[in-house]
Amino acid sequence: MKTTLNPLVLAIAASIPTQALAQDESSRVLEEVIVTAQKRSESLQDVPISIAVMSQEAIEKTGVRQMRELVEFVPNVTMSSGNDNSSAVRIRGVGASTRNIGFDTRVGMYVDGIYLGQSPAQNVDILDLERVEISRGPQGTLYGKNTVAGAINMITNKPDQEFMTELRGEYGNLDSYRVSAIVNLPINERWSSRFSVSDNHRDGYVDNITTGTEHNERDGTSLRGQLRYSGENFDLNIAGDYLESERTSFFGEAVTDWSGSVSPDPLAPRELEISNNVDNYEERTIWGLSATADIDLNSDYALRSITAYRDTDSRRIQDSDHSATDLLSVDYPDEYEQWSQELQLLSPGDDRLAYVLGLYYYNEASTTNRAPVVGTQLDVLLTAIGNPLAPFGPEFAGASVGTFGDVDTESWAAYINGTYDITDNLVLGFGARYTWEEKSIDYAIVGDVVDLGFAQIPGAAIFGVAIGPVVDGQTVAPYKDSNDYTDFSPTVSLTYSFNESLNLYVKYSSAFKSGGYNADFVPQEVYDNGIDFDKETVDAYELGLKGSLLDESLRFSLIAFQMDFEDYQLNQFVDLGNNLSAITIRNAAEVQSRGLELEATWLPTTSLMLQGSVGTSDATFESFPGGGSARNPDGLGADLSGNTLPEAPELTAALAGQHNFPLPNIDAELVTRVDWTYTDEYYTSEDNVKFSTPGGSIPFGIVDSYSILNARIGIEAAGHWSVYLWGRNLLDEEYSSGNGSDFFGTIVDFPSDPRTYGVEVSYIFD
Repeated sequence: MKTTLNPLVLAIAASIPTQALAQDESSRVLEEVIVTAQKRSESLQDVPISIAVMSQEAIEKTGVRQMRELVEFVPNVTMSSGNDNSSAVRIRGVGASTRNIGFDTRVGMYVDGIYLGQSPAQNVDILDLERVEISRGPQGTLYGKNTVAGAINMITNKPDQEFMTELRGEYGNLDSYRVSAIVNLPINERWSSRFSVSDNHRDGYVDNITTGTEHNERDGTSLRGQLRYSGENFDLNIAGDYLESERTSFFGEAVTDWSGSVSPDPLAPRELEISNNVDNYEERTIWGLSATADIDLNSDYALRSITAYRDTDSRRIQDSDHSATDLLSVDYPDEYEQWSQELQLLSPGDDRLAYVLGLYYYNEASTTNRAPVVGTQLDVLLTAIGNPLAPFGPEFAGASVGTFGDVDTESWAAYINGTYDITDNLVLGFGARYTWEEKSIDYAIVGDVVDLGFAQIPGAAIFGVAIGPVVDGQTVAPYKDSNDYTDFSPTVSLTYSFNESLNLYVKYSSAFKSGGYNADFVPQEVYDNGIDFDKETVDAYELGLKGSLLDESLRFSLIAFQMDFEDYQLNQFVDLGNNLSAITIRNAAEVQSRGLELEATWLPTTSLMLQGSVGTSDATFESFPGGGSARNPDGLGADLSGNTLPEAPELTAALAGQHNFPLPNIDAELVTRVDWTYTDEYYTSEDNVKFSTPGGSIPFGIVDSYSILNARIGIEAAGHWSVYLWGRNLLDEEYSSGNGSDFFGTIVDFPSDPRTYGVEVSYIFD
């Protein structure tokens, strides 16, 4: 179903949720929003960054439960759906998932300033957060590598001296439930603690008719504990968090047979139905420990130390042919272990010159053990492609070709970021970061050798990947290498204050994405030429207007931006023939993204708040020779210069209205909230071609525009209890979040969540 965006909607667009309604009936002044995007506490309106903030109250009122749901409300920000091990966050049309351990993301995800790591750690459950700050555009000076598109920082609620216990429970359709508890416990006048836990579950809604299992369920548990010491000149916060998720996942609904030649899928022709002989499975275990110390140096200077360790284990099992035919299944376990140390020296905040000096060290050890296993019906594939070995297909059953190895990263950085008041109305912002990084790889493609009696056939030859010498009955193609990368990432801005309520800024910023290795199933030609790729850089320009009007009852920001990427790292399909393909990563393109972001919040009355967002983004390949896939009408290797980036909608928007109606008899309020989000159509491949499946009418290569309506209504006694009815996708719009062609040529679609609804209750003891 395609939705048309009414121009009136654009005219009244307002910003994402950032603050509460005014409580004083005689005042309609919006509360000031404080952010720490520049490593110090500042007013949102004074920061020369295109930044969106979701406060704790807004998180509760919208009912979002995961980061994937939260970004729906932010203009020019998206996150892929389906599975969690390869989540991709995109900002302004630019992003990437970590396909393998040698390739990094373009959007950094942080908790209290600590980097969470690669794709498996990005779609985390939301638990006891004070706010979420989403900084759009390069954040290389303050956050460092792998923030070329932006950074998302989750700020947790810290322990304090007030006893509090909050219990929250939720139940809905698809047998969904979520229970959570938060306890803030003072220990003595110096020490306090805070503990939080949540457990959530939801049944799947995609039926696997072969096994009887429902796919795309949710099932996860999150924990966080904090211990805080507050002294006169010293503050220490020790924190630990843990997430465990184990679920029947989703890697697309086949809309063709396994070869991509018959549509619809003859074994599962109905929507929300698949016929896999192997249930898709996904598990993640993510945990971390940190210690943050703030020291007052008794001279208005302060020193901050952030020490952190994080560990991410992820695994997915997938039916690669998306069918009941037993051709190939994969078992992909990856592990990431990292620790970091950051030191910050903060100057006095009220001086004409204010700055942060920082030193940063990061060390990551990542391991992969990916092993696709040949099924019992390989003869079906070999017969279809005319391979003379078809009669011997069953002999290959159980044979495996895997990638095994380690990628280690060590990174050092020094940075400065600050402001200088040239006049009372003109402020110079400045910053620079120098980074040195080393990456090393010890990796091999290992394949079984199948003895057919008259010949020994390497399994790697069947799948078109690199073949090395035979060692202990297996082909082993080893690869060892090490590369150094350096980068200088400056930023500069000028902010002019027309008055206390209106600021105009112009800004230049830069960042880089680490070089790395395509530690994947690469063909012989790629392996022989080297699997390394160089770093990627971006230069960005912004012009922004931020301010408040109508006696500070209306707050807005309007940002124009342009980002220019050099040596853009890109996953490319390489045609191996016989309906097979491989992915390799190259510095293949130049990319430009430019557009607008409009945000505003208005309190027309003390009980009514109107919000929303509008973002436009034109993300294109300025240069991309040799980028076309085998499905491109112009053929493999066609020039894609001028094409739009995949999964980059030109327009995203969100609107919200919240009304608080007093119920004085029970000292409570009736709270009604409606949220609407819109996503424009977008291509799902670099080819920018809308294909049609053979013999059918199901299109792929493009996702139609869609809009989602969410709502909540309930009674809330502030600080005590609440009862809410909630609904997501209330109009039950059927829409897709993506589609494409998989390993054997299967065309798969990713239908998004249907209508969900339920009830939520909470109670606070203090």
